[in-house]
Amino acid sequence: MDQPELTALRSGPAVDAGGILLVVVTICVFILPALIYFPPMLPSNSEALLQTHSPAGLPASRSGLRGGRAKRTSPGNESTGPAKLRSLWVYPVKSCKGIEVSRSKVLPSGLEFDRLYTFAQLKSPFPVSLDASDAEKEQHKWEFITQRQFPLLATVEVDLFVPDLAKTRGQDDVTGDAFIVIRFPWVERGLFGTFAWLIAKLGRGWRALPEKEVVLPVSFPSQEEIGERGYTFEEVSIWREPVTALNMETELPEELRLYLGVSNKLGVFRIDPARLRDIYRCAPREADAGYQPCVGFQDAVSNSCAIRRTFSLQLCSKLEADQGTICDHTSIPCIYSI
Repeated sequence: MDQPELTALRSGPAVDAGGILLVVVTICVFILPALIYFPPMLPSNSEALLQTHSPAGLPASRSGLRGGRAKRTSPGNESTGPAKLRSLWVYPVKSCKGIEVSRSKVLPSGLEFDRLYTFAQLKSPFPVSLDASDAEKEQHKWEFITQRQFPLLATVEVDLFVPDLAKTRGQDDVTGDAFIVIRFPWVERGLFGTFAWLIAKLGRGWRALPEKEVVLPVSFPSQEEIGERGYTFEEVSIWREPVTALNMETELPEELRLYLGVSNKLGVFRIDPARLRDIYRCAPREADAGYQPCVGFQDAVSNSCAIRRTFSLQLCSKLEADQGTICDHTSIPCIYSI
């Protein structure tokens, strides 16, 4: 008579599927919000920079391209009003994503912060003739890369962080330099990669992916920094034009080369302000303009108009009259406000 009752007491209460679901839901309710607001990972470089800097780009809500492309007018119905710039972009890293800005200082070599860096690959001459010497066969040269060769460059995000005096007021030993942050998606293998993938989804939306970041200075490194960080001056080809620039490949993670699909050695070059490229195609000569037009890593053809001093002065006068823009008529640089 007592045996069945004893067996029931020993077996304990039964756990059904509803009880297990209740436990799982309880854990999710308490743990997931904590993971979202306090992810158990080190802060990124961008998050660290936000403590003392602010992004220079415009948010999407203020973009000049929100209304889509401007409507084309038929011949004979062109507007006679003043021309207006809808959107202004700079590309700190050549062939990567750009940054929309509300204003930009115009320098003799182009817009401020534009094309300061370029990626390049170390290539060997190929094909090589059979009678070539060993020295010729071992020659290598750096050539810049574009989206035509490596389309994933179009997905590389670039952010510009400038010092924010409101954030650094009262703080000591705070750097006043601006920085460029390069971001690209990268998922590590194994448990750590899975965890980073989950954190990215929870924190930035279901389309988000874990990212790796590279921080580069806007200002040109000093001689001391060049020696300490192993930078070297090397020649890199921009199309057919060689220029001596600062190779900062030591700052690049190997994952970036793998992500882009570059089989050769990958480097990142900073244009040297003292070694800009003199431009002769579509450009006036020094004897006519009083100076020889120059650029950094920009394509030379883009300077066919803006490099002319008279055109720049006329443009300044036009903008000053139409939009109240402040211009310096004594030199090429101007400030364009939109």
